[in-house]
Amino acid sequence: MIVSIKRHDTFQSYEIDAPRDITVLELLHKIKEIDPTLSYRHMCRAGICGTCTLKVNGKNVLACKTRLNKLEDDTIVLEPLDNAVVVKDLVVEHQFWFDMYKNLKVDFKNSDYQYFDFKSIENSKNCIACFICNSVCPVMPIDKKFGGPFVFARIYGFLEDNRNANKDYVKLVDGAINHCTHCKNCNYACPLFVMPETLIKKLEDILISKGLIQAPQNDLFFGF
Repeated sequence: MIVSIKRHDTFQSYEIDAPRDITVLELLHKIKEIDPTLSYRHMCRAGICGTCTLKVNGKNVLACKTRLNKLEDDTIVLEPLDNAVVVKDLVVEHQFWFDMYKNLKVDFKNSDYQYFDFKSIENSKNCIACFICNSVCPVMPIDKKFGGPFVFARIYGFLEDNRNANKDYVKLVDGAINHCTHCKNCNYACPLFVMPETLIKKLEDILISKGLIQAPQNDLFFGF
């Protein structure tokens, strides 16, 4: 099979003899044996850490959970995530997205809760920081104030946790949460079904009810 990998500004092709029942991550390991200069991220190999995310034939996936026999094209094209700074080959910078999360400073303060309703925040807690949601977001490349689906999905789990006495929803306004176009790209792309856009909508409804923002202007960017 032919594997074409984006390296710098060009693509490099490899002809690999490999079975179709292996994962993309295992395929990368085989290519690494041929070309030790190839760089990519991986860790758990079980779809838990979110480290191995990349684009396979234009689709954002976890390399460790994607098998070659599920791919329709004969040539396999591997690229780094969009909307991210490429460090080398398939490795992208994650720290920028984590910094956006930290900069909003949504703190957790213990409350005198009697009952913990985990079900209400379960989706948020399923996030593995693979950043697929950010890579498919059309707003992030053009609006540097927008926190992005990863940030707001994570923050939802803090603000809506009934063990947290700190309900500082104003921080969401600082992150321009109402600039979300609700295109639902992140919902469709998330491998763990976190549904970031749905969580953003819930947070926006809370902000509207508190008078902190106006109803979203759906035509703000692309007319969605």
